[in-house]
Amino acid sequence: MTAYREGRLEEAIDGFAAARQAFLAKGDQGKEAEMASNLSVALLQVGQPQEALEAVKDTPTVFLNLGDSSRAAQAYGNLGSALDACGDHDRAEVAYRHAIDLFANLGDTERHNYTLQALSRLQLRRGKPLEAVTTMQVGLDDRPSLNFRDRLLRRLLRLPFRLLGR
Repeated sequence: MTAYREGRLEEAIDGFAAARQAFLAKGDQGKEAEMASNLSVALLQVGQPQEALEAVKDTPTVFLNLGDSSRAAQAYGNLGSALDACGDHDRAEVAYRHAIDLFANLGDTERHNYTLQALSRLQLRRGKPLEAVTTMQVGLDDRPSLNFRDRLLRRLLRLPFRLLGR
């Protein structure tokens, strides 16, 4: 993790891959899936989306089977990012929605909102501006306090619906 935090991504990738194999050999599914999820994030950052997808694809199911909703939600978010980077936008949206639902059930507003923002960006890129605005609004409305920029953004996002009479 130190290599990752310090931006030494290639070293972090090697470390996550080695740790993943070690946990797999020990039969520790949870730790193996956690390392796979971390590996996926690092691979995305160095521009290897297909490898990232391969690393993360089974992690949500592993965490759900272990009864770990928090790590399952994070894994779904990482899966959504990998699918998005690979161009599989339909499945990315489904993965993001799973993550959003789990984060909401857990009461994890910070990661819930972060994932809503990722989904909103995806919807905007897919040519769904009204869905993107609605998704972003939900994220802003759920936050307990907003800074000036976010309050302004929330007001701007409400404008199209006012113009449409909703």
